[in-house]
Amino acid sequence: MKMNDYLDREDVRENNIRELIELLRMPTVSARGDMKPMQDAADWLVKRLQSLGAKTQLLDSPGFPIVYGEIKGDSDKTILFYNHYDVQPVEPLDAWASDPFEPEIRDGILFARGTDDNKGCLLSRIHAVEAILKERGTLPVTVKFIFEGEEESGSESLPVAVERHHELLRADACIWENARRDDTGAPTTTLGNKGMFSFEMRARTATSDSHSGKANIYPNAIWRLVSALSTMRDVNGNITIDGMMEELGELTEAEAEICHNTPANGEKQARKLGLERLIPGNDDFSVNKALFYTPSLNLQGIEGGYTGPGHKTVNPATAMARLECRLVKNQDHDKVKEMIEQHLVNRGFSDIEVASEKAGAWPAYTSPDDPFVNTIVSAARKVYGRELVVLPSSPGTGPRFIFTKYSDMPIAALGVGHADSRAHAPNENIAVEDQHLCTKHVAQILREWAQTNV
Repeated sequence: MKMNDYLDREDVRENNIRELIELLRMPTVSARGDMKPMQDAADWLVKRLQSLGAKTQLLDSPGFPIVYGEIKGDSDKTILFYNHYDVQPVEPLDAWASDPFEPEIRDGILFARGTDDNKGCLLSRIHAVEAILKERGTLPVTVKFIFEGEEESGSESLPVAVERHHELLRADACIWENARRDDTGAPTTTLGNKGMFSFEMRARTATSDSHSGKANIYPNAIWRLVSALSTMRDVNGNITIDGMMEELGELTEAEAEICHNTPANGEKQARKLGLERLIPGNDDFSVNKALFYTPSLNLQGIEGGYTGPGHKTVNPATAMARLECRLVKNQDHDKVKEMIEQHLVNRGFSDIEVASEKAGAWPAYTSPDDPFVNTIVSAARKVYGRELVVLPSSPGTGPRFIFTKYSDMPIAALGVGHADSRAHAPNENIAVEDQHLCTKHVAQILREWAQTNV
């Protein structure tokens, strides 16, 4: 059987989409905390892996089930697939054109919660492995699967499972959960994730609220908090926390080249949200430098005072702001917290409390020069007939760092989505053809990786 003959068969393509629809019907919203749909999905995945001849187990986890599977290949060279079967909440329901858990195909586009993030990607791995087994009876490399059910709610159980089973999960390379076509339609791979430090800043200026008639003699906690916040970021969006930007240093020549040569589609990104200009500008270099190599400071919300109907002439004594920093290479969330606290002291705001109740995440990156990345790029040319865009990092944060703590294996993300797949939003969708092409891409990577000398 020739390469991809099996995957290109019409009956196989139809069966693969039918199976994806079956998985999409499972309401695996991890934020709901409902074990039954999560256990049902995990059991479904275990049986599906077993149908390929995989040895399977559920890794001991304090939360939702973590599925593990392994199929020995003709060589010990090993690829690990990381994916998740949980999905985001679907609200607001009235913004969906169809039931988010009753998938519909309209004009070649499959709509349902989890199509892009992450059930389409997950099944592309299973279907790719199945195709090679149908073609040649065995796999050219060993493959391992790990499917978790808490990625959309913080992957709280994953660190425990990986710590306990890091030898079991050891591999030479990892295909990560998700990537999408860019605004030009080019397929992409991302080689990293930013880290994150989430925190609250809390102000208390008095023992209780007071009458606003005395606002010129009693301090206001919201004004105090806003004044502190204004020292941390300037009007152009630049972080001004003492020491935070200075530790980054200058871009390397290779990093600057990536910023210049990677299409950022700045004007199109701006128009999506009704803007004329992005914060750093619309040119490729500025947008890419901001997304790939610059930390961010996001103000999620401020709480304090009175915002109910009418007016309440109150001078608030307490206020709280919730923020997060996205961190880039060589930054540590514990050190960032210390910088923020020292910055506030330096600027005269030692009374502002910095509190963090959520564990931070470290940034994690793979070199674009890694041989595994070269294999992914080569395989993409054969499947897509065009160059794969290699992105050094996703703007978001994920649990890659949990794996890189125990292994220096290269990790590269591949996915089935496109620029308007609307992951996390109503009417999430993928193109049926992209599901097929991603599956072929994964299969081709397995073939080519087996032939490399690494």
